[in-house]
Formats: sequence, C-alpha cells, structure tokens
Amino acid sequence: MIKEEIWSVSMDRARSFFRSQQDVLEQETNLFSYKSCSARITELKPKGMGVWAAKRIKLQMEGEDADVAELYHRFFIQFLSTGG
Repeated sequence: MIKEEIWSVSMDRARSFFRSQQDVLEQETNLFSYKSCSARITELKPKGMGVWAAKRIKLQMEGEDADVAELYHRFFIQFLSTGG
C-alpha cells in the first residue's frame, strides 16, 4: 500500500510523533520505519490564508497494507484535531 497526504502539521510535531513511538525506528532525518512500512515526511511551503500561514508537511507511507494502516491510524488519531 502507498499512502500520500498533505497535513497541516509542523515538521517538529511530526518528527516528535514518530520519535515518540517505541516501535518506530528513525532511519535518517525525516525517514522512519515500522515493520514493513517506511514513512517519510517532507516540509512544504506554508499555505497562506490571509495574514496566517499554515505549516504543512507531505506524509508518504509505503509497505504492507496492515503495517501502513496501523501506523497511519496512530498518526491520524494524534493529529485529527489539527484539521490536517
């Protein structure tokens, strides 16, 4: 499975999330692995909305369906309230 989405989350918060997961390994800066799933976060240019600019990332996950779904669910629940 490949999952790719844009989220209104800062790089620092996304990195902190992955680093806080006990069973997720940081392979290199902004690249994490969980079982067969690799997750990459990429900082995007902030999206301007009037005088406010929302920080954004691109989240890319790839691996076996169950592993991607499990890690994505954790990420989704963590950042659900951000409207990402």
